[in-house]
Amino acid sequence: MSVSTDPGHFFQTDASEAKSARRAAKRGNQNGSPIDIGSKLLAVLPDPTNPDRIYIAESGGLARRVSLESGDKNHTFRGHTAPVTSLALDTAAATLFAGSWDKSIISWSTSTRKPLKTFNGHTDFVKSLLYLANSTNGLLLSGASDASIIIWDAVSGDRLFSLSGHTRGIGVLVADPVMSTRETARVHSAGSEPGMRCWEVPVEAADVRKARGVGGVMVVHETSVNAVRFEGEDAEMWTASADMTAKRVDVRGEDGKGRTDEEGNAVVRVDTVLEHPDYVNDIVVDPRGRWAVTACRDEEVRVWDVATGELFHIYDGHSEDVMALAIVGSRQDMVASVSIDGTIRRWSLRHDDLLKAIEEKKEREQGKEKEKVEEKGESLLTIEEERELAELMEEDDE
Repeated sequence: MSVSTDPGHFFQTDASEAKSARRAAKRGNQNGSPIDIGSKLLAVLPDPTNPDRIYIAESGGLARRVSLESGDKNHTFRGHTAPVTSLALDTAAATLFAGSWDKSIISWSTSTRKPLKTFNGHTDFVKSLLYLANSTNGLLLSGASDASIIIWDAVSGDRLFSLSGHTRGIGVLVADPVMSTRETARVHSAGSEPGMRCWEVPVEAADVRKARGVGGVMVVHETSVNAVRFEGEDAEMWTASADMTAKRVDVRGEDGKGRTDEEGNAVVRVDTVLEHPDYVNDIVVDPRGRWAVTACRDEEVRVWDVATGELFHIYDGHSEDVMALAIVGSRQDMVASVSIDGTIRRWSLRHDDLLKAIEEKKEREQGKEKEKVEEKGESLLTIEEERELAELMEEDDE
């Protein structure tokens, strides 16, 4: 029996048809100088050793290093048998780690691209990774759809300890650079539930069994948390969620140590809420703390003024969900976005370039409106202008 894949053979709502039409119209545009990878892109990681390069995770089971200037995309890392969802780097040892739907993690040499170790232990999709340096091999933390966090020896692949507490998949692992010390990392985890958790993780392998949860559950969103970042000059916490918001969250309190209530849950203060029309998949902030940039399921990359919380500009170019972002460039004034549409695009965060982009977008929209009016054969004049013109023509006839 043959099965049709033609959308015309299936019932579609007006909204889904409008979305399909919009996406079709956007395909092939050159906004953001696209680099076409040809596979759905699920994550991106900047290369700290080279501001021109990024690492990407692909649905085709690959990790890849891409040069943004030259477009070179031949530096691939192979071994996974399912989509790659998450990336981490040990720059000192030149090692890339990638987690996958095949429930495993693989490490490679970034220079030779040879696989080094396979980490097996999760019982479901691996969705997040975090590398922590120490005096020996370093630690690798992984979160998965099995709701567990596993701590590994990053070189040997030995499973050292596990953390439990989440009830659903863990798609975010991030360390707070301010609250972490040389001895202990303050790690935040989040995923397919509204509650985020915080952990104190000793960074030396010999002490890792002392890792513990601190502060209880922190809830700042209504549903899944897709990203947690510590960004900007003060490394403030920013979050992105499927509840269609991104938020700036004060998790440290006035003394920098944080607060808990009588039940031991974290007391936090949300001072900025960025509203979106769809799921927010990621958020980054430029190092100077002027612009927050969000990736949204509605295909757009939004630039927000951090000081006011106001939307400043929308970069339009992707034709599918924008999944992840990275600050790039020698001056850290560009943002790279990756999408389900299989492209990498770059957008300027320089103030003059943003103003120019706003003006160009306005001109394009005005041009489209003019074309629509001309196609319909409608007048470009207002009612008052048409009346004045008619009166003048009548006077000329007299």
